[in-house]
Amino acid sequence: MAEELVGTSKLQGLLIHVEDEDADIDVDTPTHKVEKGIDLSDHVERKPIVVKLSGLLIRPTADRVETLVQKLQALEVEGKLITYEGRRIYKNMLVSGLTIKANSGVMNGYRFSLTLTEVRIGQSSYVKPEVKAVTAPKANAGRKQTENKKSTKETTHTVKKGDTYSALAKKYGVTVASLQKLNGYDPRKIPIGAKLKVG
Repeated sequence: MAEELVGTSKLQGLLIHVEDEDADIDVDTPTHKVEKGIDLSDHVERKPIVVKLSGLLIRPTADRVETLVQKLQALEVEGKLITYEGRRIYKNMLVSGLTIKANSGVMNGYRFSLTLTEVRIGQSSYVKPEVKAVTAPKANAGRKQTENKKSTKETTHTVKKGDTYSALAKKYGVTVASLQKLNGYDPRKIPIGAKLKVG
């Protein structure tokens, strides 16, 4: 197949004879009015590259020419990102505006033209926040857990005005009944300043 054409280019691996390869490499330069002098340009934005190709689609037989044309049509219709290898290599291009023209000068194929437009694939600027663990790391399997010394240690609470067995039970994660049993004070007459056992 490589011998069919001399000076061929490749469009997604398909051999085509390109006579003209016109690349439009442009930028957008926005300007803003200022009070004095010329307009201010604050940045330059590159536009997508547009490449216009024209040349010949030729093969030794009519069947092979039709197969080539169908493959080029599929690239255009399916909107696949392709690579073009000619004078320069262009990647991430979309095919559009495919035209074929039969004339007497080309007996085993067509004259063609098409446009390739670069597609720049954006990436999200979102950065995942670093999350720090607030729980203790898990112990290795089979390793004996040590008892929490705090849970076995007796804890006391100095009574302040407004303290009740109910509120203290919630605060220290115990029951009202256990507080009454540990301390023995009447729930309506807990003396201020008394040290209650809460654990």
